[in-house]
Amino acid sequence: MIAIFTLGFDIKFQIRALVKRAKGVDKVVIIGGFSEEKSKKALEDFTSFLNEVSIPYKSIEVDPHDFQDIVVKVGKLIVSNPGEEFLINLSGGMRLLNFAVFSAFLLTGVDAEVEIETEDFKTVYNFRVKDVLPLSIPLTKDHIEILKAIYDGLNSTSSISKRAGVPLTTTWRRLNELKKEGLIDDSNNLTNKGKIIVKIYES
Repeated sequence: MIAIFTLGFDIKFQIRALVKRAKGVDKVVIIGGFSEEKSKKALEDFTSFLNEVSIPYKSIEVDPHDFQDIVVKVGKLIVSNPGEEFLINLSGGMRLLNFAVFSAFLLTGVDAEVEIETEDFKTVYNFRVKDVLPLSIPLTKDHIEILKAIYDGLNSTSSISKRAGVPLTTTWRRLNELKKEGLIDDSNNLTNKGKIIVKIYES
């Protein structure tokens, strides 16, 4: 796995993330603007830590104020590693830097695990890039009612059909559409993306 870390002026988030995951990380890529003394020091401290724990790394210097520069450089990294599993830790660095790194994955269509730790250290939130990709079909009332039935714990096509008030054959078609959209899995359980969609449409 390639772990991408955005870097600002300190390394506390990056160290915490690596300590939790060190065994699964094959290589670290550090992305940031390293022209200021504080950011140079952070890069030096982080690479020193990586050397101590014997994790190979590469740094990519970007202009943290240039969205396009960041997206292009990260996009090149992504497409030059086809089939590689990525982890993106967006807990450090400037907001524009974090958004641009995430956007590079959206634009290249490559899925990755995203990890963000809040500034107060109270929450680490993980999701996948595919969890926030737009749907390719408009959701109908049938789709929403079926998702709500699944959210309520129903899994069989017949029980979902009854709860949603949708004919059985239509329910079967809608379930297949929801699977293709990544909102439910093969066992008719909600995915993370499906849970988010249900909560958006909850009354």
